[in-house]
Amino acid sequence: MQALILNAAGEPDVYDEVVPDCGEDEVLVQIRACVLTRRDMDLYTGVQSQQNGLSGRLGQGLTGIVEYRGSKVTSVTPGDRVLVCRTDAGFAEYLSLPAHQVVALPDGISYEEGAIALRLSSVIYGIDQAQVEDKTVFISGAGSTGLLCAQVARLSGASNIIISDLHALRLRRAIDLAADTGINASTEDVNRRILDETGGQGVEVSIECTSEEVSFRQCEACLRPHGMLVMLGTMRGPLTIDMHDWADRSLRLTMGREQTKDTRLLVERGLKLVEIGAVRLRPLLTHVFPLHRAREAFDLIHKDPNRTVKVALTQDSDPRTPHK
Repeated sequence: MQALILNAAGEPDVYDEVVPDCGEDEVLVQIRACVLTRRDMDLYTGVQSQQNGLSGRLGQGLTGIVEYRGSKVTSVTPGDRVLVCRTDAGFAEYLSLPAHQVVALPDGISYEEGAIALRLSSVIYGIDQAQVEDKTVFISGAGSTGLLCAQVARLSGASNIIISDLHALRLRRAIDLAADTGINASTEDVNRRILDETGGQGVEVSIECTSEEVSFRQCEACLRPHGMLVMLGTMRGPLTIDMHDWADRSLRLTMGREQTKDTRLLVERGLKLVEIGAVRLRPLLTHVFPLHRAREAFDLIHKDPNRTVKVALTQDSDPRTPHK
């Protein structure tokens, strides 16, 4: 089988591997699609190395077809379309994993769109923590996470949604989907614009989606007293907080990442929202590449980010005859 792995030269490459065995409590899934993530790009650009604890396997948000189930598995059957609730597996043609780590992918959602849906688990959890109903919300970053946040925040009753990003394409998508105001962080003073939009009060909830310290600083600066900052991005390194300032303003910080045991239920909630059209995934999917063009996909994201939101990879071939 084929697997997408970062080679010794730091480039995405396709390797041949043995199809994994399937245990009695496991399912064997033929993976049909994945999406490329910030982690993948950090490996590709050398911002982080495999020695820092990151696997060389690339791709997340795996979707595919159940080819075989273990003798004790009753929750799925061969031929079922599924989404894998794991972020550490990487894109390989076949994946064997515990049956409880897959959820049904509704027929109306393509494999490529479904690959984005895994991120809904943290987005829904973070929005739940923030209790955004009737509140003004600022979202820093209009990538896939930020665009999902805007949609879920709107469904959760947010009264005003402001979003910022460096790229005009993403801001246009945000306005089309759910946001009230878009701020181009490459040309505008984000904090000043937020104050203008909120009558000088700031926002009640800010959500950090970029994993950049400058974004975190914007999120904390624009909060009004008693505001909450939700961290959905993953910082590459430690950062400091001025506890005197936070105490003076009675600010709150919460992590948006759910516990692993909660991921499946949150993904199922998200897929139901997608299935009824309440959350749209297709506008987030800007490019789809077959696996043999993986390097081209990485180059596009790295060199021309204004053209991309989420980029998916698909298997080169049609589904094969099921393995026994």
